[in-house]
Amino acid sequence: MESERPSQHIEGLPAPLSELPWSASFVMQAIEILPVALRERQLLSLRPEHAGSFVVGWPAGARPEEVAARAMQELGLEPLVLHSTSWRHVGAEVVLTYLTVVSPVAGLPPSWEAAPIIHVELARGDATTPPSAIGVLQVLEHTLRHLAWLLGDDPAIAGALPDWREALADYVPEPFRAFAGPVSQP
Repeated sequence: MESERPSQHIEGLPAPLSELPWSASFVMQAIEILPVALRERQLLSLRPEHAGSFVVGWPAGARPEEVAARAMQELGLEPLVLHSTSWRHVGAEVVLTYLTVVSPVAGLPPSWEAAPIIHVELARGDATTPPSAIGVLQVLEHTLRHLAWLLGDDPAIAGALPDWREALADYVPEPFRAFAGPVSQP
């Protein structure tokens, strides 16, 4: 007797990946790594000179946090914090984003730059759909708000980043802001 699979009972949905052959229409996966550092109380984004972020392939069966950590180590940047913060579609790929806090380093990898981080508006969709476009700076804003929240909520993060509270003071997490009612005017 053939075992029953839940996918056989859900009309209109594709079968699980384990039941599908590979095809050119398969959604690929990538890992985006957003390294940041704190130097002289200034938050810096570290990135390749000619790209908005550092993106690496995510091999099938590999643990994404290990892929991200290894990529940073191969660049000579040791993560103090490595935390998955979001995912999004970029073209045909699903991109999983990791915020990586690194020590302020004397030298960056060749062809990399350190840029001061500025605040930007978050990309917003509605209650059931994502924003129509999400830029790397908006993802970085989201990750830093998330990190600010973790500093107050996660003892491991707080212990790893004791000097970051002041630098992240302006990054206020706003969970569920999209669901808030109208703001009353005084």
